[in-house]
Amino acid sequence: MLGATINRSPLVNYDEIAPLYDTQPYRSRAVDPELLAFLAERASAGAVSLLDIGCGTGNQLIANQSAAPRARLVGLDRSLGMLRQAAPKTRAIAWVQGDAAALPFQTGSFDFISSQFAFHHFLDKAGMLRAVFQVLGPGGRFVLRNLCPQEAADWLYYQYFPEAHIVDLQDFWPPQAIAAIMEGAGFAVTVAYEHVRFEQDLPEWLATVRRRDTCSQLRAIPDAAYAAGLRRLEQELADLGAPQRRANHLCLVTIRGDKPKAA
Repeated sequence: MLGATINRSPLVNYDEIAPLYDTQPYRSRAVDPELLAFLAERASAGAVSLLDIGCGTGNQLIANQSAAPRARLVGLDRSLGMLRQAAPKTRAIAWVQGDAAALPFQTGSFDFISSQFAFHHFLDKAGMLRAVFQVLGPGGRFVLRNLCPQEAADWLYYQYFPEAHIVDLQDFWPPQAIAAIMEGAGFAVTVAYEHVRFEQDLPEWLATVRRRDTCSQLRAIPDAAYAAGLRRLEQELADLGAPQRRANHLCLVTIRGDKPKAA
C-alpha cells in the first residue's frame, strides 16, 4: 500500500543539523533549468509567483531569484531550524514554516512550484501532491525532482550500506505511483530519468562517508548497519593492492505536472 511507507523524517532531526547543513557537500545550487524552461514558455518573469516545498536553507530559491528578480518567491519547510538558516540570506523571499500536505496558501496562489530532493521526507505524500494542485494556478507547473532508487541498485551507498536501499525502496515512491496520484489530482504528467555514471574516488568518498550527516541514507539506517558498511570500506582501502576508484551510478527522476489552463 502506498500509505504504508517507512519515512525517514523522524530519524533526521533537521532542526538539530541545520547550523551545519550548508557546510555539507553538494549544497550549492544553480538556477533550476526547469524554471528557466517554464519562464521561456511564458516569455515573462515579472509577474510569476514561485513556491519551493522543502526549501531547507533556501539555496535553490536564492539561485532561482536571479532568473526571476521581480517574481514573488516563497520557501516552505517543516523545520524551523532550516528556515532560520535561510532567513538571514535574503529578505526578498518569504520563508514559511508549514506542512507540505496542508499548504497555508490560497487556491491558485502560484505559477511554478518545485520540490527538490524532499518528497521522501513528507509523511502524507498523496496529500502533498493534491495540495500542490490546489494552490497552483491554471496553466501552472509543478516539478518534483528526486533520487530514484528503483533504477540505481548499484549506487555505491547501496552497495556498502544495503539497508539504505531497503529503506529507500519503501520511502521513495516509484515514479509511476507518484504520476498516478498526480494524474488523479488533475495534472498532465511527464516523467524523465537521468542516469548519472561516473568514477568514484574511494578515499575521497570515505572522508565524506565518515561524516554521517552528509547523506540522509546514512542517517536512515541503524548505527550497526552504518558501522558495518564504513568498516568494510575502510578495510578494502587498507589493502594497498585494492582499486582506489570504482564505477558509480545513480538515477535521478524529474516528474512534471502541468495544471490545465481551464482548471
